[in-house]
Amino acid sequence: MDTSEYLPMFLAESREHLQELNLAVVRIEETPDDRETVDEIFRIAHSLKGMSATMGFAAIAALTHQMEDVFELLRQRADGLSREAIDVLFKCLDVLEAAVEEIATDGEDTLEPSALIEQLKGLIRDRTPEQELDRIGGVELPDLPAVRELADGSRIVHVVADLSEEALMPAVRAFMFFAALGELGEIVGSIPAQDGVEQFQGSRLEAWLASDREDEVIEAAARNVSDVERVALDEAQDDLAPPSVETLSAEHADAEPIVVSAGPAANGNGNGGAPAAAAPARRQSAASANHAHAGATVRVDAERLDQLMHHMGELVIHRTVVETLANDAAVPGMQQAIQDLARSSQALQAMVMQVRMIPVEAVFLRFPRLVRDLSSKLSKEVELQLVGQETELDRTVVDALGDPLVHLVRNALDHGLEPPDEREAAGKPRTGVLEISARHAGGNVVISVRDDGRGVDPGRVAQKAFERGLISEEAIPTIDSQRAAELLFTAGFSTAETTSDISGRGVGMDAVQAKIRELGGEVIVASEFGQGMTAQIRLPLTLAIMSALLVEAEGVPFAIPLDRVERTLRLEDHAVRSVAGSRMLVLRDGVLPLLDAGEALAGRTSRSGEAHDHAVIVRGRDRRLALAVGTLVGQRELVTRPLPPEVSDRAAVSGGAVLSNGEISLIVDCDALTARSADAVPIA
Repeated sequence: MDTSEYLPMFLAESREHLQELNLAVVRIEETPDDRETVDEIFRIAHSLKGMSATMGFAAIAALTHQMEDVFELLRQRADGLSREAIDVLFKCLDVLEAAVEEIATDGEDTLEPSALIEQLKGLIRDRTPEQELDRIGGVELPDLPAVRELADGSRIVHVVADLSEEALMPAVRAFMFFAALGELGEIVGSIPAQDGVEQFQGSRLEAWLASDREDEVIEAAARNVSDVERVALDEAQDDLAPPSVETLSAEHADAEPIVVSAGPAANGNGNGGAPAAAAPARRQSAASANHAHAGATVRVDAERLDQLMHHMGELVIHRTVVETLANDAAVPGMQQAIQDLARSSQALQAMVMQVRMIPVEAVFLRFPRLVRDLSSKLSKEVELQLVGQETELDRTVVDALGDPLVHLVRNALDHGLEPPDEREAAGKPRTGVLEISARHAGGNVVISVRDDGRGVDPGRVAQKAFERGLISEEAIPTIDSQRAAELLFTAGFSTAETTSDISGRGVGMDAVQAKIRELGGEVIVASEFGQGMTAQIRLPLTLAIMSALLVEAEGVPFAIPLDRVERTLRLEDHAVRSVAGSRMLVLRDGVLPLLDAGEALAGRTSRSGEAHDHAVIVRGRDRRLALAVGTLVGQRELVTRPLPPEVSDRAAVSGGAVLSNGEISLIVDCDALTARSADAVPIA
């Protein structure tokens, strides 16, 4: 069977399963008696193992199968797993993640799991008879004499079915087998027990059916179940004896316990739908609900979403062209038709944007494992709080957000939170709090990383900055908490006395700022010495379509992001003064530097006789200034495109957009613009 067409699905779902397993193992380490998480771990592990086996990646399937035996210890022990077992499991998950990425890159699985399998075997112990019964789903034998009295003359038929060796989902097949027989009568006993079907990992199914239907009908119903290879019927005998554990183990030993498949490739009839979500339910109604839910969602390749957004952007541009032409056309009914077109296209645009939105939880899920590992390495006690995981933003933003947040979290754990003894001496709880939160704010999403640690020491930061030549000695006393926090974002700056694999090389915070600026966002840091620090990232909900104020300077169109525009004004209504060779705009609430937009953005000196009639007051990360422009064109919805690095590095622009007339408008990078202006006024 050619499974290559299912490889993208396998890779995507394997990454999800491994991330979920990381999170679940962290959670079960903290609360060993969380039975819901234990069941979730088994479902995910079953799914990953079945997917790997179906795709032919035997090493991944073998390692995951051995991990299941360790996970089974969670059901045997009330106190959970030892630290040693947790560490080995995390090592296995790391190896599996590397193997999946290798498959994505080279298409091959070169994993050699024997060493890890031996470590896992060293953690497990033999099952008790009760645990062995639980593994195969238990036994539910009927009291046949009592049943016959209540059966109103119905005969009791003993139905035995053997699954084929290729059956990848015996638990699902068992549920289907019992459901099929249940439509023909009442099942009064079964192996496995009906309430243990979810754990079934064997190859033989037995049922005692009270029914007045013919043997041929019962046999046909059993044979219609996928992967059922043989069916035998006989009259039930009253002298039933419970089978021994050894007998049951022998009957069930010939089937590999691979119970959940990857999807359409799993079985010939196409019933192997979504992985983890397709875990067998205990009642038919629950199974139907799962099936309906699986059919309600479709996994779409990210590239197709990007193409959809691209075509949506083209539609926005064409709509604007049509609206412009319609204004000059005296055609009856044209305006109404244009309004209808605008309404429909705007609804479609909103829907396309919504399709691209995913919860920020996709990023947050990596942090419980990261915090667990780093706090252990640093010998610190940390409570991680994740808030607002359901907050949605554009997929491209989520994809790019991971690394900056990792930098901020590592910085908070290493530099911010104190060791337990130091916290206790300072009158704080021994366990520090690290909170990662997300929320919507207008057309933006705000993500905060907050800790209750030592905060930023202005004196120490100032001394380090002086030693690195970033400030003069005279400026040391003027460094306050805000200015000290800003210095943390300087390239190469670090307050660590020694470097380590966690931090100390000065390549973290400046990388955060650079990445967030690439995304059209900003980073704001607030700190109170001794109380903690908060790093706040503000990002647009989407990078594909933005609202902007379109202006012209020296005949060149520029787009200023609307959320960075404070206000616009006519220059003739305000005084402009020259101070030390710089033009300053006098306002009621203060004085702002007035930059010529043509010079600042297009690199052109103002042409003789061309007037700058308007000014736009823009806000950068922490400063503001005024731009003198020739024309205010108006607000536009623009489809953004990235610029080559050699362009964006030289000019204060972050991207481009095609206008309705075919011209290219550059998008102003307000952070870079205010940072390059020595006269820009700090935001109060």
